[in-house]
Amino acid sequence: MSYRVGTVAYLNAKPLTWALEQRQVPGIEAVPAVPSKLGAMLLAGELDAAIVSSVVALRNPELVILPEAGCIAADGPVQSVLLFSRCHIQQIRTVALDTSSLTSVALTEILLRLRYGLSPAFRPMPPDLPAMLSEADAALLIGDPGLAQYFRGPEAAAYDVLDLGRAWREWTGLPFVFAAWVGPRRMLHGELPFLLRRGRAQSAAAIPEIARREGARLGLPESVCRHYLEHSIRYDFGPRERQGYELFGRYLAELGLDRPRESQVGP
Repeated sequence: MSYRVGTVAYLNAKPLTWALEQRQVPGIEAVPAVPSKLGAMLLAGELDAAIVSSVVALRNPELVILPEAGCIAADGPVQSVLLFSRCHIQQIRTVALDTSSLTSVALTEILLRLRYGLSPAFRPMPPDLPAMLSEADAALLIGDPGLAQYFRGPEAAAYDVLDLGRAWREWTGLPFVFAAWVGPRRMLHGELPFLLRRGRAQSAAAIPEIARREGARLGLPESVCRHYLEHSIRYDFGPRERQGYELFGRYLAELGLDRPRESQVGP
């Protein structure tokens, strides 16, 4: 049997998907897609599993995390999900959002509202930091743009930077699960999680090569990419990651952010 699984081009997903994209795991067809399409493809039955934001599973009870397959999490600073602000955090009134990750957008709202007691206005914008901060007090950058801005954006030093992975860990004492392998419940106990776990093991062995190639693509040193993949990102969905994931779900419900949104089913 062959399975179709959705993958994304982000650096932090490569230790889960590299071997699949290189066709090294028989029985798996990797289907690359932009993040905004993967959740919809899963719900439409076009994919058997996909790397999607954890919020997709929390908002759609017919989907579940496949724990053996792995996740994209952080137990402290994540370095690639960052809120840049041109004022003190307590003075933030407007936030420009890079909406490429629904989970990170929801986490931003949870932290600002519940941890810091703020009620800012949010507006979606393309991930261009100077343009975002020309129209808002703060700007959320996610994934490769966030990582690149953090390490090679000279203007970043002029702003306050809140690492959302660090903020969540300091607040809750738990890791935060940004994304994971997600699929229909029927896939939980079949062959697919085993194949994805095999792909993950083979991909993890290729981290030096991933860091070299992706560093060139992003304009970042290989050493930065390798340290990020090996130390900032966690790929095991263990007991503490599950606790963090479930707590995130409770905060989503508290703020009314847990309902499926037709236009928001991607990572």
